[in-house]
Amino acid sequence: MILPVLGGPTGSGKTALTKVLDPKRFEIVSFDSRQVYRDLPVGTTAPTHEESSHIRHWLVGILNANESVNASQFSIWAREAINDIRSRGKIPFLIGGTGFYLRAFLMGMYPVPNVPKETKDYVLELPLDMAREELFAKDPKVMESLSPQDGYRIKRALEVVLTGVLWSDVSKETVGGYLSDYPDVQVIGHWLDWPRDVLYNRINERVKQITTGMLAETKEVISRYGSGCPGLRTLGYNFALAFLNGIIDSNTFIEQLAQSHRNYAKRQITWFKKDPLLSPISFEAAVQLYTNIDKI
Repeated sequence: MILPVLGGPTGSGKTALTKVLDPKRFEIVSFDSRQVYRDLPVGTTAPTHEESSHIRHWLVGILNANESVNASQFSIWAREAINDIRSRGKIPFLIGGTGFYLRAFLMGMYPVPNVPKETKDYVLELPLDMAREELFAKDPKVMESLSPQDGYRIKRALEVVLTGVLWSDVSKETVGGYLSDYPDVQVIGHWLDWPRDVLYNRINERVKQITTGMLAETKEVISRYGSGCPGLRTLGYNFALAFLNGIIDSNTFIEQLAQSHRNYAKRQITWFKKDPLLSPISFEAAVQLYTNIDKI
């Protein structure tokens, strides 16, 4: 049983590749923690109506901007989607840029305790350097396995440590991985790799195309849910809010938005390079590979 998986940084052409897939054979299970928001399709560069009409995309546009999701819940939804797709004789194709969600689904998650909301709020407001210092003070071993600049994982580890459980203990093994439950699955996994200058140029051009629509949807979301909703805490919307509040001008908005996307792409590339299930592939080679997968 094959399971095609394609990761890649923002702007690498993941959605473009879906246009050449046969919709009679494949359905897409999106692994993008930002594209879950139906109110924010422009700034998250979600598949357009035309693109999703060509081939079905699961887990895109399923939440309001005032809702949130985590990797555990996302994995449950992904399993449901895959089971539905397979029940109809099609091939589920996992595509996305949120490498953590992909890895959590395929290989399982650490058995972490529930974290109270007040703890999450406290950690969220901490500057990275303070979060790093507090985490090291409470769990010195943890920094052996974390990058000092990995803000997400450092803050996640601190949340767990503040519940009284050492991250260095719970991170020793994972539970609940799809591949553990289905050992006969053959992952055909890659991530889209571009020369860095080409990728950054693609990102810069795309940012220019989305700014107007992104500002419009930001205004609409603010009117519905307020500026502090989870959807507006995703990549780039802080700059849209700054522009709408008169803090920065339009040129600065575009420059900072593009820079944030380039920085995000760099972090994604770093993540995918370390993923044992995915290897780099060019866009052209990916098209050739995935369009010629033998039908199950």
